[in-house]
Amino acid sequence: MELKKSQRGKPHGSLGRMAPLIVMALVILALVYLFMKPDLFINLMRYAQASSQGKTMAQANAEASASASASASASAVSAVKTADDYLGLMKVNASTLSDDDKKVLNIFSDELDKITKAKQTQTVETNDEVTLIFQPLGQAKTDDDLAKIKDAATKLKQTSETAVNTFQGIQPELARRLTDVGVADPLNTQVADAFAKQGNVSDDLQLAQNTSKFADATIAYVDFLKESHNSWTRKPDGSLSFKDKQAVTKAQELGKAFSDAAVQAGFQMK
Repeated sequence: MELKKSQRGKPHGSLGRMAPLIVMALVILALVYLFMKPDLFINLMRYAQASSQGKTMAQANAEASASASASASASAVSAVKTADDYLGLMKVNASTLSDDDKKVLNIFSDELDKITKAKQTQTVETNDEVTLIFQPLGQAKTDDDLAKIKDAATKLKQTSETAVNTFQGIQPELARRLTDVGVADPLNTQVADAFAKQGNVSDDLQLAQNTSKFADATIAYVDFLKESHNSWTRKPDGSLSFKDKQAVTKAQELGKAFSDAAVQAGFQMK
């Protein structure tokens, strides 16, 4: 039977009426599949892009990987911008840091170890040397007695100057090492200054400098006593008695400098 003109070209029967639904279902299934497995779609897009640029998939993948690595590195660098950000690395689990940040953290660790050792050495050696100065000073009568005090003061001078050099070198050394691992100027100096401030390095430096001044004052006082040994005697109470006014004046001047330096360095004669 010949179909009517209005029915020609149209799907007929129940199958024909379901055709649009079937097509829609297939489209939905395809979208769901791509959503669940986007790698296929991404690879197809990469293949199409690579083909349009005359490249193989291997070349395209290599370039994409390099770009991703560069982006990750840039993000890591930009994550640390201030001196406080760098100091904050000391509070972070080292295993979570990037390789660059680990290098910075290792530098901090080295400098902290240097500061700690300098403090310990200064404390132990200074206490021993100061004890050797104060104990004999009130009883010294002979040149040998004075020589022992001067020897202790000379060692104290060496100990304190070593500490001074260590503490003075913390900031420039830290700034230099930070530059070596990519922390540009002036941020490297800012980080070094903040590190020193947080560690109270200026206080340690001041103490070492005051101790050095005390050692100088001790040496000057002992040298005077040794050079003018014939002009003084020691009284039963331990005080010195000078035979001439000029020697008394000089002794008072040097004695006051010695006492003041001891106080500034935190020492007290017992």
